[in-house]
Amino acid sequence: MKTFVTTLVCALALGSTATFASDPTEDKKAKPIQIGVFTTKEAKIQMAVRKGQGEKAVITLRDAKQNILHEDVMSKKSEKYDARFDVSQLEEGEYTLEVTSGKDKIQKKVSIQSAKQEAVRNVKLNK
Repeated sequence: MKTFVTTLVCALALGSTATFASDPTEDKKAKPIQIGVFTTKEAKIQMAVRKGQGEKAVITLRDAKQNILHEDVMSKKSEKYDARFDVSQLEEGEYTLEVTSGKDKIQKKVSIQSAKQEAVRNVKLNK
């Protein structure tokens, strides 16, 4: 039986995780939007979003034709969003993860491709 292994080749930059720590003296409303994105072995995308209060944020996953496949909204009061997107059932192609909050917009391109399976040869001796 042929096994179909889906791998993700992502042009994703991991956001600065050091800036996720909160400083009690800083103004929570002045924080710019920050994201961290990476892929897992299970064909999933792990995403973390950090933002200040006062603006809602919209997280979308779009296909190459800009159709929205998934959308989440962070409330104005929410500062943290952590999610895992299962993209194992998506067709091969180009996708975009987008986070929009007020005037800020961050986009990450995602490329989904299947791994080429190598042929396995069995050798048997006849007795």
